[in-house]
Amino acid sequence: MKKIKVLLDFNITKKSHSLYNSFFNNPPEGIEYKISEFALINKKTYKILGKIYKKIETPINKIFNNFHQKTNDILRKENECDLIYFSMHLGETKKPFVVDYEHAYNFIDINNPMNKKNKKEAIKRFNQENLKYLLPINNEALKSFNLFFKELKGKFNHEIIYPVTFIEESIRKKIKKEKIIIFIGSSNISTDRAFYIKGGFETTLAFERLSTKYPDYKFMIISRIPEEIKIQNKKNFIVQNVLPQKELWEILNKSQIFVQPNYHAPTMAYLEAMFFRLPIITYDCWGNMEYVNKTNGILIKPKDINHINEHNIPIYSEEIMEKIKENALENSKKIEKEIIKLINNPKLREKMGENGLKEVTEGKFSLKKRNEKLLKIYKEALNDG
Repeated sequence: MKKIKVLLDFNITKKSHSLYNSFFNNPPEGIEYKISEFALINKKTYKILGKIYKKIETPINKIFNNFHQKTNDILRKENECDLIYFSMHLGETKKPFVVDYEHAYNFIDINNPMNKKNKKEAIKRFNQENLKYLLPINNEALKSFNLFFKELKGKFNHEIIYPVTFIEESIRKKIKKEKIIIFIGSSNISTDRAFYIKGGFETTLAFERLSTKYPDYKFMIISRIPEEIKIQNKKNFIVQNVLPQKELWEILNKSQIFVQPNYHAPTMAYLEAMFFRLPIITYDCWGNMEYVNKTNGILIKPKDINHINEHNIPIYSEEIMEKIKENALENSKKIEKEIIKLINNPKLREKMGENGLKEVTEGKFSLKKRNEKLLKIYKEALNDG
């Protein structure tokens, strides 16, 4: 049977997020993925042209609206594919195509979302007849699209495609859990902002107190920590920079509880935690409730930071970042309380862990469910083409 060739367009940078690893490692049957190539662009020329582009980007975009995307579309090589999958941006092509998105601002200049010209340009691209499906990554993403592009509501095929991953059974084989509580920062964006947005500061405060209360437990933070956060030196409070995947998975497999009070989803770490039968403690914030509920973890109501705007999009201004820091102590006490609850209830931990595993192996976050959806979408897109 001839394979359907799908070109994944990550824009001219060719950099892909870990959200897409399973596309290449575990594609739907009969699907072959390839990352888009661009005329004149290779590792050497990209470094040179990238430096030039950064210098001229602002003035040139004032003259030529959406210059970056138009350049991307002109240079993209697409002769040897059947269909194009645009990742978090909307290009122009004569091929049938689908596009995923995290929120509506993926389709405009996020630094100037109320620019009417930008929005008009996006709507024009949406009106391409060969656009077959829009693929929001969760329900909150779809809500943001309908709020921002009200004039387009109900016009397109939308299908929620949750990010998934897969971990071989040999790696996640059931072993006796050790007394380890773990927090993981971002593996894709290693910045101070990312640490705070993932709830790293309040988790650090909670872990410091808990490490004194429970000297027989290890409290681990796997992340780069901002220099302004000073950590107390304790044998059972361990801070480790980002680890290679294999080492990280080994630690997750023997841990008891996963903590990542993120201010918005998605996070691939939730899915990894589920594969390793870990109950998850996180915030009841944007999208998290689609991943975590009372069957596989605990949702905490943090002190409100008002970071969701009128288009249902998480925004992290300097003011919002300060609120995260100001609220950290109060929120850390809520995190501490829920960790203690799970420490004292091993049966609940085990039940939540098994429910999480079922969700990623059989449920809506399983490869099987994701691949069935994508194969159906691709076939329909090409039959219509």
